[in-house]
Amino acid sequence: MKLIACIPLKNEAWVIKYTLSALSEFVDEIIALDDGSSDDSIKILESYPKVTQIIKNKPRSDKFRNEPLNWNRLTKAAIERGADWIFYTDADEMVEPRIKEEIKAMMDAKDVDVYQFKKISPWRGYDFYRSESDKWVSPAKNVLNPILIRATERLTWPNPKGDFKKRIAKLILRGEPLRPTIGRNFPLGLKGKVVERNDLMSVHFNNISYDSLIKKQINYAINEKIEKPYKTNQQIIDWVFFRLDEAGMELTPVNQDWYWNDYLKQIEL
Repeated sequence: MKLIACIPLKNEAWVIKYTLSALSEFVDEIIALDDGSSDDSIKILESYPKVTQIIKNKPRSDKFRNEPLNWNRLTKAAIERGADWIFYTDADEMVEPRIKEEIKAMMDAKDVDVYQFKKISPWRGYDFYRSESDKWVSPAKNVLNPILIRATERLTWPNPKGDFKKRIAKLILRGEPLRPTIGRNFPLGLKGKVVERNDLMSVHFNNISYDSLIKKQINYAINEKIEKPYKTNQQIIDWVFFRLDEAGMELTPVNQDWYWNDYLKQIEL
């Protein structure tokens, strides 16, 4: 069976080597969609033999961002290249190395179409992750990437804002623009079982550097105000500050086996 990894990214040169190196150990091909990077992301992608296709969007403002469209373009490309299964992931996250031992049996299960994985985010370094709630330790049922999905012609990622009529209603009633479209809902066109693999951990590096987290939260705030203009400034501030607030924080040691340790040095903090 052919397994193709799909990665959307923009300016992820700091971490993409880790992700590509890990993926290269268990997938047959990698397809990337670059959403207008200005760093060395494309150059790095081109240096990995298993990256067989790079879809390139022109540089543009984030207000035109359309994540479900990008994921559907990746899906179409993977199916055209003969994928039986697709492993979707962002550039700054990866399932633990045990996936190498598990992946064949997972794909051989004829009654399963989707595998979801539990996810944690190391906090300010590699040694600990926040664990005080499900908002910090995501059970598999809540995780849409990384995710392993059987490739079918029916597979599509729906717009999280709803169908066209619903999006027009939101525009008229709340002033919510058609774009940007950030995030995604559970994919459509699948008939088999959905298996939650809470025993396989995925690691998200979005909180590994506090300075980077602050910059990312500011960017999220700008996009959130554009996407949801009906929210007050205070609502936006509260939403952004949640990720930065350490009050009541509980830290749990990271199991170092969750990392692809041979490649950790490739992450540039």
